[in-house]
Amino acid sequence: MAVANPEKAVIAASATLGERVRAARKELGLSQAQLAGEDLTKGFISQLESGLVRPSVRSLQLIASRLSKPLDYFLGDAPLAAGKRVAFHRLAAETAAERQDWTRVREHVERALAEAPEGRDRATLLHLLGRATVASRDFEGTFELVAKAMDLVRAESEPQLVAELLYLRGYAYGEQGQLAAATEVYEAARDVVERFEITDPRLRSKILVALGTMYRRLKRPSKALASYQAALATASRSSELMLAARGYMGIAASHYDSGELDAAISNYSRALDISRRVSDIDFELRALQSIALVQFENDDDAAAKVTAEHAMQRALEVGALDRAAVVEITFARIALRAGRAADALGIAKHAEGVLDRAEDRMQQADALSVIAAAHEALGQRAEADRAYRTSLDMYASIGNLVERSARAAEYARSLKARGDLEAAYAMLEVARGGAAPR
Repeated sequence: MAVANPEKAVIAASATLGERVRAARKELGLSQAQLAGEDLTKGFISQLESGLVRPSVRSLQLIASRLSKPLDYFLGDAPLAAGKRVAFHRLAAETAAERQDWTRVREHVERALAEAPEGRDRATLLHLLGRATVASRDFEGTFELVAKAMDLVRAESEPQLVAELLYLRGYAYGEQGQLAAATEVYEAARDVVERFEITDPRLRSKILVALGTMYRRLKRPSKALASYQAALATASRSSELMLAARGYMGIAASHYDSGELDAAISNYSRALDISRRVSDIDFELRALQSIALVQFENDDDAAAKVTAEHAMQRALEVGALDRAAVVEITFARIALRAGRAADALGIAKHAEGVLDRAEDRMQQADALSVIAAAHEALGQRAEADRAYRTSLDMYASIGNLVERSARAAEYARSLKARGDLEAAYAMLEVARGGAAPR
């Protein structure tokens, strides 16, 4: 096949990194200052094009994006060993995973895997790809990737990666409603963390929160509460890490500017790792909310209210309106049980609206079930029916059959209390896994 522009093809094949940047910049008619923008400097671009400095992965990704070129276009002739290419793409995939940009995760993982990495490197990439399959709810793909990764590493040498892989497997089991299997895997992940004294608070917290949720669903409230409280204590200890992350980023930037790529990668990796840990506020909020829910289910409304108020305060402090809405669902439940159905309805409706905008279908379905119960208590049966059915449909659409079954059983009890036994029996069939009647 003929090349559209042979001159440009020669540039792409033989030019240095700086020459490629200059050629791509001129092709778009940009000045050095325009390419630099606010994130870089004109002087840095000039030195880069002259071959005096080598940019960081972060800076090169930024330049590539502004020049509408793939990263590999600029790395084609760079003196990078296969291992260093793997490191580049792994870091890029991990950064994309933090943004939940799963398309980018897949792209960078595939490029890294093309370098045929082995052992830990390959297992890490398979773990990242597994996270992407979880996001797309391809759980069979998740199981396959985790199994392949687990064959490459052992807990004795890579305990944190093994714990992360076990967490991923447990999550997939839980989403499929296999609660006993999920609990067993989460317990194995927790045991690895404890046995090898893994200190990463984010990993410890998410395993403990997940394990607490499984215990709660299996009606083991004491174990659930203990697990949630341990998660909360772990997550709360990591707030001082942000300063360390900023320090590593500063060191990495200095290495970038001096062209010390290996040192830059090392410090950038440390900063990225710590930055992930400081997001533990999410786990703290989840733990607080889960503790409040367990307390509510144990009929300790006073304690549930205190915990929920703490969770609400923390959510509002960090601007996490979606997590605040989840807390509102607990307040609505407390109000409903106290006989304040109208208050419960107003609170739950507000929460449902916020969660709808946040596209959190799991929690939105939960809010709808509370709305339905409040309408039922107010004698508004048509509204209750609509809310119950919308909730059931939403649980089905996201594949959460466990919660769908629980809410169907709750709806069946309401129908029975109305005296509509035929509809109640039909809804009990839904609770057992059948299709919802229309």
